[in-house]
Amino acid sequence: MKKLAITAALFASLGLVSTTAYSKETFWPDGYKIYTGIGYGQYSFQWDDRENDTSFDDDSSMLKAYVGTKINPYWSFELAYENFDEASDIDNSAEVDGISLSTRLSAPLNEHFSVYAKGGWLEWDADVHADIPAIGRVSSSIDGGDWLYGAGVEFHLNENVNMRLEYTRYELENNIDPDMDVAAISVEYQF
Repeated sequence: MKKLAITAALFASLGLVSTTAYSKETFWPDGYKIYTGIGYGQYSFQWDDRENDTSFDDDSSMLKAYVGTKINPYWSFELAYENFDEASDIDNSAEVDGISLSTRLSAPLNEHFSVYAKGGWLEWDADVHADIPAIGRVSSSIDGGDWLYGAGVEFHLNENVNMRLEYTRYELENNIDPDMDVAAISVEYQF
């Protein structure tokens, strides 16, 4: 699934960029923009495995790459690949990555600063390992799809470059019920 999703995201971003070069002036309304960016963040991973009576809480880092379309100054859509580094404690570990599609509603406060709220869907894969005293090492690969939501601030450094600070909450529904809270900084380029 990972390779297919990454390939789809790459082709989608290349298609959006080439479409912009051809049709931005003739087809799209004023204010429409294509953007791409990269981000780095720290996340808190909270995991509760009810079936095996084990849990842990750890912090780790994440990387993301994204491409989006800004329909107007207030509304945009975004496709992202998100890679969460391994979170672990003495007996447990989990590594999650996924593809998300979200929408952002922005409120420009002035020409250099805006705040926004976002919501969307994350398709994810996870590799989970647990050392359970009565059983031994238990490993599994699981996947799913779940909602995400967040908020942030965006700084417009110049006409083409923006910087974002954002918080996102991922509530992954599965029998391990992981919750991930991410604080991230991103740099993006608008075409």
